[in-house]
Amino acid sequence: MPKLGIVGTGIWGTALALTAARAGNDVLGWARHKDVVDDINLFHLNKTYLPNIPLPDAIRATENLERVFDFADVVLLTVSAQATRDVVRQIKPFIHKNTVLVLCAKGIEAESGKLLSEVVRDEISDIKVAVLSGPGFALDLAQRKFVSVTIGCEDLSLANSLAQQLGTAYFRPYTTADIISPQIGGSVKNVIALASGIVEGAALGDSARAALITRGFAEMARLAKAMGGDFHSLMGMCGLGDLVLTANCMQSRNFSFGYEIGVCGSADKLIAENKRTVEGIATTGAVVKRAHSLDVEMPICEMMKRVLFEKLPLHSALEELLSRPYKEEGR
Repeated sequence: MPKLGIVGTGIWGTALALTAARAGNDVLGWARHKDVVDDINLFHLNKTYLPNIPLPDAIRATENLERVFDFADVVLLTVSAQATRDVVRQIKPFIHKNTVLVLCAKGIEAESGKLLSEVVRDEISDIKVAVLSGPGFALDLAQRKFVSVTIGCEDLSLANSLAQQLGTAYFRPYTTADIISPQIGGSVKNVIALASGIVEGAALGDSARAALITRGFAEMARLAKAMGGDFHSLMGMCGLGDLVLTANCMQSRNFSFGYEIGVCGSADKLIAENKRTVEGIATTGAVVKRAHSLDVEMPICEMMKRVLFEKLPLHSALEELLSRPYKEEGR
């Protein structure tokens, strides 16, 4: 039976563990907290992050990171984007020549503006890296509802092998040799989802939201192109697909947080009191930083940065966006 490791047993990591087990893998997951490890090993439940969904015997857990890398060559890294560098530093001593690290978080490192694959390569230069990204909520995946994703790896044969290892009747991975687009798609869509939620919360109308999502995708495509991404990949699950889901659904933490901003009219108090993981908040500044470094125009993301961190009123943001010069479609 094939083996798979998972570093991070939050809701997304646990849902992926379930999918991997259902695909025929033995799974060993790492958790920071002993109560989560005990719940998984003794009661076959993750009561903290995915309650009421039984876990099969094929899923085990450990507090020992080294055990995960001794157990499996393929390891999914599911910790948050902003925690990735710290965890990669912890796992570095346990990496071996056959290790494949699959990045499953969505975001750009806030401090550096780097993609997560770049963060990994900063810390471990000679590791095989793949990216798993696409439109899928953890609960849908855990409940065997259909989900489709993109697996990107510069070695396409390895991406195809990962798809075979993880795919099931309800979890369909597509593959690409482009690891840039899945990361840009998974990051920028969170920023656009925040903006889309604002439009919904402020009752600006469905037409306005459709326009914002469309122009948001154009910004995503410009940044991906500037970084060497493939537009065909971005048109798939990891870009357009993820944007369609995240920017249209209250189940999305980014969309729902944006909705609250739209209702309240400002962001600073909500951000100060927020205790949820809303990746788009940190990612907004990182996206804008990276865009500036490449001279890429991203007006919606720029405006979101000002709304989130510079106390720009929503009506002023809207006026600035709508007063921009008319331009040719597709640019």
